[in-house]
Amino acid sequence: MKFYSQYPMMRPYVGKDFHGAGTPSLLLIGESHYLDEDCPQRRSESWYSGSFTDLSDDQVTYIDNVRLLENSRAEGFSKKSHVIFKNAFSEINEYGPRYSDYKLVADDIAFYNFFLRPGLEGDSLEVTDQDVAIANDAFLLHYEALKPTAVVFLSRLALENFHPAESIATAVIATPHPGCEWWNKPARAYGNRRGRDILADFIKTTQWPHHSI
Repeated sequence: MKFYSQYPMMRPYVGKDFHGAGTPSLLLIGESHYLDEDCPQRRSESWYSGSFTDLSDDQVTYIDNVRLLENSRAEGFSKKSHVIFKNAFSEINEYGPRYSDYKLVADDIAFYNFFLRPGLEGDSLEVTDQDVAIANDAFLLHYEALKPTAVVFLSRLALENFHPAESIATAVIATPHPGCEWWNKPARAYGNRRGRDILADFIKTTQWPHHSI
């Protein structure tokens, strides 16, 4: 896929135990990365015709999935923008592997953001047809390469623009963003459940080798 020759650091993060024996291989999918107003190619056409060489070193860091997750874990997911990992991993750990340190869940999952064009910091991406087409092409590429046992969308906007192919045979679930109010607040749109309940209920159906708490 041409996109990943332009922005190779946006390939998914894949934990070292993603295909570990007896452990579900969960592909977690967020919404999008975010860059500030100084990003030189914020519009759809310029982003997809450009490359990471047009960005500053800091901007490249913000869209690097591996560095993002590894650095965030080393910092204990302390940044507000990294609550997506903190809350999702905590829920997975409580009803899945039960590690003494929930951050170890990072070793068992793969992660990337569905939309491959960053939004403007503080706002959701204004999605274009090009964003949707490229996002779905990338999903199929990653699905076929990673062969996850389940796909978990941590964004309703991403799910709403997901066009599943007939070849998608694994479970696909979706929650509101783990950093939004609906993660801890019941919503009619989610069957009067909290976002965290949706993830917890799914994890309870999976088989994990349990570790001591």
